[in-house]
Amino acid sequence: MRRRRDGACRAGGRPGDEGAAARTLFLLLATENLLINYTSTAMNVALSALVGDLRTTLTGVQSVISLYALVVAAFLITGSKVGARYGYRRVFVLGGGVFALGALVTAFGPRLPFTLLGWSLLQGLGVALMLPALVAMLTAAFTGADRTRALSTLAMTSGIGAAAGPVVGGLITGYLSWRVSFLLGAGVTLVVAGLVRRTADAGPVAVRPDGRRFDVLGVVLSTSGLALVVVATLFAGRYGLLRARQDFTVFGHTLLERGGLSPVALLSGVGLVALAAFAGWERHLVRGGGDPLVRVSVLRNRAVRTGTSTQLMQVLVPNGALFLVPVFLQTTLGFDALRCGIVLLPTAVGLLVAAAPTARRIGRGRMSHRAAAMGSFAFMAAGCAAIAVLFSPRAQGLTAVGLALAPGVLLVGLGRGMATTITDLIQSAPPPEEVSDVTGLSRTGSYLGGAFGVALAGALLTPALLYAFEAGVGDSGVLSSAQKQQATRTLEQQVQITAASDDVLRAKVTARGFTGAAADELVRINAQAREQALTVSVTGMAVLAFAGRLVARRIPPSPQLDRGSGVPSAPGRDS
Repeated sequence: MRRRRDGACRAGGRPGDEGAAARTLFLLLATENLLINYTSTAMNVALSALVGDLRTTLTGVQSVISLYALVVAAFLITGSKVGARYGYRRVFVLGGGVFALGALVTAFGPRLPFTLLGWSLLQGLGVALMLPALVAMLTAAFTGADRTRALSTLAMTSGIGAAAGPVVGGLITGYLSWRVSFLLGAGVTLVVAGLVRRTADAGPVAVRPDGRRFDVLGVVLSTSGLALVVVATLFAGRYGLLRARQDFTVFGHTLLERGGLSPVALLSGVGLVALAAFAGWERHLVRGGGDPLVRVSVLRNRAVRTGTSTQLMQVLVPNGALFLVPVFLQTTLGFDALRCGIVLLPTAVGLLVAAAPTARRIGRGRMSHRAAAMGSFAFMAAGCAAIAVLFSPRAQGLTAVGLALAPGVLLVGLGRGMATTITDLIQSAPPPEEVSDVTGLSRTGSYLGGAFGVALAGALLTPALLYAFEAGVGDSGVLSSAQKQQATRTLEQQVQITAASDDVLRAKVTARGFTGAAADELVRINAQAREQALTVSVTGMAVLAFAGRLVARRIPPSPQLDRGSGVPSAPGRDS
């Protein structure tokens, strides 16, 4: 890879050292990027182990996973601005320390609150500091076709890390413990941060604020707005979108009653208002000569705007689908983490097969970013449809299940591989002075996609489970009228009861007085409801993939990027 000789990444000062310094920097940052993405998916196959070790529920673990992505998304814009003001290398090293501390707290934490603190909060904040710095340093270190290769390869490491997470995480969980993954993450991050710290002038020079105040109000408005929107999405499955399915209670106080306004509508509405206020405040700061957290005017650039929206959907769809599959493999078939990881292995294979050829074709001008993005959604939609059609809970053994799901997860992997080039489009579109703003917005969009993917998967899953379970109870010829009423009341009071394995559900219904044929019937209804819910949920992900394809059609067909400067000509911007 060639390197721009502007002093952005010098190891000593001799011209001959610049290329080696850039390659070394890329290797370090790509390693950390792979680890970050591994962390985001490795625990998807260890749900049962986490529930058992932390003495919690599947809902609790799902909340930890979703809140981790939420924290990252909420603070990425802030992290990008902090890096621009105080130096990306310094902020990357700081973020690495916070991330490693969070990994250690999680690894040694005995209960769910420690996992929330270490994983969701500290590791989330660490990633929010590291990721914008990582992308900005590489954007400054390379230009032209070299930048395309560097950023596409960086995105490929994201996909490889996410795809390898279930496999490696399954191996570590199966033979050692899920806690070992966090210990390894802490060690690798500390080594990488230490080496980056010794790299002279890594990344662009910090932009001095010239006495202008840091945009604290912007931080408050952006983080609160993003947090409220994602939390509302998390509540969608439990409470419903508009009408509350049950009382919304906080610390023992009922804030919204069943049948009234859903907390989803309330929280998402307040969140959108906060984000609108954030955009207005940022424009006010720009007009007044202040130092805004982000210049939202960069979204006038069509390539940035549509590229960021496309990137969000490209993360949302596979994250949602690949969260649903391990849930059902573990609750329906009793698969452990290792077997779940093996079933998902074709995802990594598909990504590796598709990523490099797509980047080469774009770099040589034989394929546009728009064509690659639309192709990625076509593969994802086909993969989700194949999972919905071919999944058979009656299949026995790892081989049979793996073969049944292989076409679907392979197609999803091919889609993820074709999606790796979108980062190059987004980062190459703006002029250098706007890179920080674009990095914060695009990384936020990516992690919002991760949060929305898991949350929407749960939002689709729970209503489908409830509806199918209620219908099965109503149609049962085994249960008496009194037993049907009792089962329905119990379901209304605890809507997550059906998100459980047969053994767990049998214990729950036995504790509520159902025995013999009645208990067997409820277990049978629950198993059938899970099958239907998987079909509905994964089909929903396929529909979202088609929606993403419509978004990708808005990408400029040929941004005509200046490969020497990375600045698009007029077609890349709206007139």
